[in-house]
Amino acid sequence: MMFDGGGDPSRLFRALADPDRRVVLYYLREHESASLETLADLVTGWAEAGPGPDRSVARDDVRAGLHHVHLPALDAAGLVSYDSDGGRVTCDGLSPTGEAVLDAALAADTTEATVDLGRLLAAADDAGADDGG
Repeated sequence: MMFDGGGDPSRLFRALADPDRRVVLYYLREHESASLETLADLVTGWAEAGPGPDRSVARDDVRAGLHHVHLPALDAAGLVSYDSDGGRVTCDGLSPTGEAVLDAALAADTTEATVDLGRLLAAADDAGADDGG
């Protein structure tokens, strides 16, 4: 499950530091699972047409980065399960705190909103207290 009150917030923030990883999580939160190929198309499209600075990317480079770097990092952080042999990625579920952090990241990526890390960390602490953590 994605970061709960007893987890390490640094691990979550490191995982979300890369925009390609965030795009993957935005998609998987809604669709639960996807193929590596679908995610490569999605991340390439987001990079080229989505919010933020325009940048040209090669889909094959995006796919390689997802396969070798980003999906293993998300898997190691406990945010997704990545079957590298089958090319399938599944979201492991989002805790309320994980949802709040991902919502804040999405707002920052798609609007002029800023992320108040202090408030997010305080919410994480509150969630841990509510869960007995």
